[in-house]
Amino acid sequence: MKKRFPGFLSGCLTTLTALALSATALAASGQVTFSFANVALDGETKLAAGTTITAANGQQVPSSILYTDAAGGKTNYLPIRAISELLGVEIGYDSATKTVLLGEQGLPAAEKHWKRTVDGTSFTYTSQRPETPYTVPPAWRPAWLPEGWELSETFHSTTQAKYRFTGDGGHVSFICAYPDKASIGSTVRHEQTIQNCQQVAVQGYPADLYTEKDGWTYLVWEGEDGILFWFSGTGISTEDLTRMAESVRPDTEQLPEYRLGWMPAGYREFERTVLGSAVQETWLGRDASVTLLYAAGPVELPEGEAEAVKVNGMEAWYWQAEEPYESGGGSMTVNGEEIEGSQTEIGGVTISTGTIAGPGAAGVNTLAWKDPSTEICFRIHGTVDKDTMLQIAEQIKSPAQ
Repeated sequence: MKKRFPGFLSGCLTTLTALALSATALAASGQVTFSFANVALDGETKLAAGTTITAANGQQVPSSILYTDAAGGKTNYLPIRAISELLGVEIGYDSATKTVLLGEQGLPAAEKHWKRTVDGTSFTYTSQRPETPYTVPPAWRPAWLPEGWELSETFHSTTQAKYRFTGDGGHVSFICAYPDKASIGSTVRHEQTIQNCQQVAVQGYPADLYTEKDGWTYLVWEGEDGILFWFSGTGISTEDLTRMAESVRPDTEQLPEYRLGWMPAGYREFERTVLGSAVQETWLGRDASVTLLYAAGPVELPEGEAEAVKVNGMEAWYWQAEEPYESGGGSMTVNGEEIEGSQTEIGGVTISTGTIAGPGAAGVNTLAWKDPSTEICFRIHGTVDKDTMLQIAEQIKSPAQ
């Protein structure tokens, strides 16, 4: 629960707190003593002299600082985090303006639609608003990526949009979700990661920053219209992840509607994701898949040497899988009975199954090109061979066809 500062308490805070004062600067004209004072709240000692407190990065820091000036005057300073915990007020830090935020100062007072719960090493955000019949997903995405990073995949439902980006051996997942009784969460390796969650600000909204040493970083906040924004990444600095978050904007771009006009026998369309500046379409076959991704920006491509080919006269590149694709057999079990194939109908209901291979999966071939007339980047990845993939690419239907 948020607490507001009574008038007299605000006055006390101005005499107790000091921001961004280093021991070196203080000692230039006086003397500094660490953890000198006891701190009591309502008559109860909360911080004992000689003790330390745990900072957000896990380091032990002084619980108080006593500064004695040249004239012998003494002033006690408390860390902002200690004040936050003692008084039960929210704190944040806006890196863009280098501003410490106390309580609701500088942050919107809009009604919260998401609630965070913690269970050991797990944290979850659950939306509180009654289910709303959304018909299209929220259209937001980061406008800035670190150099060398590219779009890998995208998915959506009627209430969520998901993007996956890769670069420099790392990857980042971004989710934006409407409050429709959904839950979004994760599990970390150590409880301390959750306990040391930092309160920061992203685009003026309070945000939760979780940092695992040599592991994952999570940045979560509730923004406009109760939309939850979620970043999770590894192999990326906190600074770059925060910059990606600050760049999140509505994705208003509309790409032309390209469609796969021909597919091998036995393939059926499984799903199509349309999210402004990126479109992804996946088809399933007998224990195999083919996915088309086209986007207004660069897309993830395999490492290694590519073979130069042509797609309808345009320069293209083909990457052969390093190892052959291993089929799982193309069968399913229904009511305890094994059925050949990936689709069957029981009682008027069509039941289907299949394996969707990601762009980095073993046995996956990749074909990519860029249309010089539109600057749109295309990528097809799947388990079909080179000739089949080229035939699929050359029969993609454009809006004019």
